[in-house]
Amino acid sequence: MPKYKLAKGKGKRQPMPKAGLPCVVVALLGFVAVMLFMYFVMRGMAPVTK
Repeated sequence: MPKYKLAKGKGKRQPMPKAGLPCVVVALLGFVAVMLFMYFVMRGMAPVTK
């Protein structure tokens, strides 16, 4: 009978670097800053009503 090798599990994985969260926070803050900038630009271009 042939001998079967047991399946080896994956070795210990190195922990993922925690750089993902600050990147997401910076991206969201940039998105909010651009939206606020566009809001004030559009508000300044709106016709003045009496």
